[in-house]
Amino acid sequence: MKTRKELTTIYNRNPENKAYMIEVSLDDYAEIFNGWDASAIKKKDIEPELLDYIEQAGFEIPISETLEICFYLPVQFNDTEKETKSISGIQNNFRTVLFFIDRLLKKNYRRIISYVTISIMLLIAAYLTRNTSTPNLMFSIVMEGLFIGSWFLLWEAFSLFFFDSHETKQRKKVYKRFLNSKIYFKNKSEH
Repeated sequence: MKTRKELTTIYNRNPENKAYMIEVSLDDYAEIFNGWDASAIKKKDIEPELLDYIEQAGFEIPISETLEICFYLPVQFNDTEKETKSISGIQNNFRTVLFFIDRLLKKNYRRIISYVTISIMLLIAAYLTRNTSTPNLMFSIVMEGLFIGSWFLLWEAFSLFFFDSHETKQRKKVYKRFLNSKIYFKNKSEH
């Protein structure tokens, strides 16, 4: 994690409210959105490289800090209607990402529950049947397979819960912060 001093060398702070600023210099409003997306501006996807940059900055700036997203444009492109539509499109994009993050978390939780359930069932079956039959080679292989399979499923559930879901929850926090952040446009001469 970067220190506050390192952050201030990378990101400017708004002197009025001390929020870290994610600053993006544009030549046109169209650079914000994916050129291949034919949707209306309010539903367009953000340009993937821009989204990666914003997301990386969101992870670098601690969650406890406030941030703003500032787009710099040449004076001749100053258009408040396009700015309003662009801000709405950006926020809709953040909402969409949050929707898919929530969906992924629910999928992970369902997988965790099913892995734990199957693992417990396999362990119970293995413990109950290991002393009921005379041991032979095939029976021993099946018993070992049940034990290994059940422990593997428990590890997979553990990994999903503590590693994958943790990263996804962190990403969700970052995008919630983006959604609540101030997004605005300035002239390049003010930059």
